[in-house]
Amino acid sequence: MAVDQQDTKQPTGSAGSDTSKSKIANSIPDYIDFLLDLDAKPDTKYPMSDAQKTILKRSRKSGSVSKPDYELAWSNYKQCVTGYGYTTPVLRQFSNGLYMIAMRDTTGMSDQQRKKFNEDENKCYNTEVIAVTGVYQMQIGNPGMLSDGDQAMVDCLHKAGIVPKNYDKEAYKKDLDAHAKNQPTTVDFSNAEMQSCWVANGASFGDVNDTDQWKPLG
Repeated sequence: MAVDQQDTKQPTGSAGSDTSKSKIANSIPDYIDFLLDLDAKPDTKYPMSDAQKTILKRSRKSGSVSKPDYELAWSNYKQCVTGYGYTTPVLRQFSNGLYMIAMRDTTGMSDQQRKKFNEDENKCYNTEVIAVTGVYQMQIGNPGMLSDGDQAMVDCLHKAGIVPKNYDKEAYKKDLDAHAKNQPTTVDFSNAEMQSCWVANGASFGDVNDTDQWKPLG
């Protein structure tokens, strides 16, 4: 079975030279401004759709991306994908309400079909949802807007109440290494809150045994 792992295609960078290195941005509106400026650059491969920019501008004014606008962006993404003739994308939803595209089962697709699908899907993701979901994930998983992703993850785990009080970044790094080697860990990586924190901080989460899979051609 050919299964493609969903990746975490998020915009990168920090919002301005005046931003402290310890933070991605000083505020959500500042970060949205950064994303809109990034999108306006002439070398942007997949410029955002008017729909995604409208959501961002509305969110900049209100100070955050709302749940309805988050849902709207994903709906627009689905419509974009089906517009290319593929089946409706299957989304996994986590305990914090975040979505992630399910594992893609490309069994039966030729190399040419798979290449075209990847290009089409990537275009839809970037034009319709990448920035909105990036901001929304940050609101949930990294409200302090820390540039240190490991520390943001540790803070999220503490907030979820699933790690000891003395659990720190070094302990998390040791857990990551142990988990990769199938060794015992302090935190339960199968815990729903753990997975939610992971996704909220931009990490991909899934394996070939996931029951939720998306067959683009049906």
